[in-house]
Amino acid sequence: MKEVEVVFTRSKKRLPIMSWLIRLYTRKPYSHVAMSHEIRDWGKRYYQASEGKVNYEYETVFHLKHEIVRSYILLLHDGVEREIKKAGYQQCGRKYAFMQNLGILWVDLNKIFGRDIDNPWKEGDNCSELLYTTAFKKTCPELTYNKNKIKPHQIEEIILSKFKRDSSGRWIQK
Repeated sequence: MKEVEVVFTRSKKRLPIMSWLIRLYTRKPYSHVAMSHEIRDWGKRYYQASEGKVNYEYETVFHLKHEIVRSYILLLHDGVEREIKKAGYQQCGRKYAFMQNLGILWVDLNKIFGRDIDNPWKEGDNCSELLYTTAFKKTCPELTYNKNKIKPHQIEEIILSKFKRDSSGRWIQK
């Protein structure tokens, strides 16, 4: 079994307007989700969609920009953890989906009026879509979230519904 950490963060930028808006809209204390992997004994690298593209950041750089609000250490089978890492490397450099975030708002506004529409902006990845497609769909293939509508708090919902906490505080799949 391998450990993978999923972190929920808020921005440490001077004027984190997008972070503020996401937190206000979702009523959650975080606006971003990322996944970390240990690199031998060197430290952690965080996999995320942020600042214009899908990328990895070493922990010291990541912590300068992000305050971790919640953290879940998942125990995954070696093969699944390897698949997740491979999928992550294959996505690196892809464009960040800024417009998709606006599309999620548009979808939710339409729900108020009883209209179920799809997100009109699907190009690129935002943080929650990235982790959903590269990690959680591989771990729990039965999940049916729409990747173009998923929000960070729904990633937390997946963890809480599909994993259980063991006596050491780590989370294992149910």
